[in-house]
Amino acid sequence: MYSIKRLSQKLKKKLLLAMVVSENLASDKNYKIELVRKGFADRKVCYDDSKTVERIIEAYNKAKQIQLKSAPEYQVSNEWLPLYRQFMGGIMDSLATRNVDRAKEIYNNFMREPCSVGLHGLPVDMFKHYFGSDITRTYKRLFLSDTLHRYNLWLSLVGQTNKVNDLESPLIGNPYGYYFDGVFVKAGSDYLHYYATIIGRLIRSNNQKVVMELGGGYGGMAYYLMRDNADLTYVDFDLPENLALTSYYLLTAFPDKKIALYGELDLSSSNIKDYDAVLLPNFEIETMQNNSVDLIFNSYSLAEMSRETIVNYVSHFNRIADKFIFHVNHNRDSLVKADEFNIDQGKFELLYRAPALWNKGRNIDMDEFEYLYKSKKLAFNAI
Repeated sequence: MYSIKRLSQKLKKKLLLAMVVSENLASDKNYKIELVRKGFADRKVCYDDSKTVERIIEAYNKAKQIQLKSAPEYQVSNEWLPLYRQFMGGIMDSLATRNVDRAKEIYNNFMREPCSVGLHGLPVDMFKHYFGSDITRTYKRLFLSDTLHRYNLWLSLVGQTNKVNDLESPLIGNPYGYYFDGVFVKAGSDYLHYYATIIGRLIRSNNQKVVMELGGGYGGMAYYLMRDNADLTYVDFDLPENLALTSYYLLTAFPDKKIALYGELDLSSSNIKDYDAVLLPNFEIETMQNNSVDLIFNSYSLAEMSRETIVNYVSHFNRIADKFIFHVNHNRDSLVKADEFNIDQGKFELLYRAPALWNKGRNIDMDEFEYLYKSKKLAFNAI
């Protein structure tokens, strides 16, 4: 997920400074500002997916009944509260009233709908500056500078082993982005593909693997992970509203994969390895068995939660993860600094802490880091 803080005047200055600093990328690579408008062209695909949405609505309403009675750690908190109050009303009403047609309409356009605010995009008013009839030259330059920074970072990290075509993804939700070598690349695909690639490398083996994500956004990282790793089960825990969006994206992207929603399996008696993906509300994390997951992943959202919520989730990470805990979070302006997440030092050891540079094109003073923890019992044996 992207940072969901409101844009302050101080951050706006940083954005504009970063834009000036990185603008030479555009001239060096002959990328054109005019192509930004093309990247935001309407590309909505209307799917005939009433049955899919009905499944999602059923799972959502079951989850909401339990969530309302759950502990405070499983309620919307801290930086997510204003987002829910301002942007989630439309989709929450559609799901609660079982309005299939309205929910389909929102999901078919979700990349440009309020229900996905905080899950993608620049930290500006995307509706005002990008989703309207025109984009000013200043905001075209801002988007292009950020996009080129991210794409060049992706090239430097995995571009030797991957091609730009590997960044392609379905046009679900009317996405926006940019064209590289004639290939439309959805905004944010670079970092989502990178982390999916690294996770796939970390857990590579001859056995069925299980990867758990806390807060899967709209399902972007999961898409690449599931696309490129057939011998893997993906498990996502999230707030019911975000989980409904993830469910829509993955069910639509993978109609032939075996994906279970809340109420469709019992974690205490089911073998999750029988599924390609299991998508569950956040409170269900308590039912996961100890050491049942090869790798746990979280990006950007954990540090944005309340102190009690962070402590709760990290305690579950410690008991559920068998091999790796991999997360990307910040230290500044967090109720619990990412450096101080209470990862069990008796069970895990820190392999590395490194700057996560994805957002540096929009904020040169970024404070985001990758943390990879390995189980102490896991040995890397040379063959």
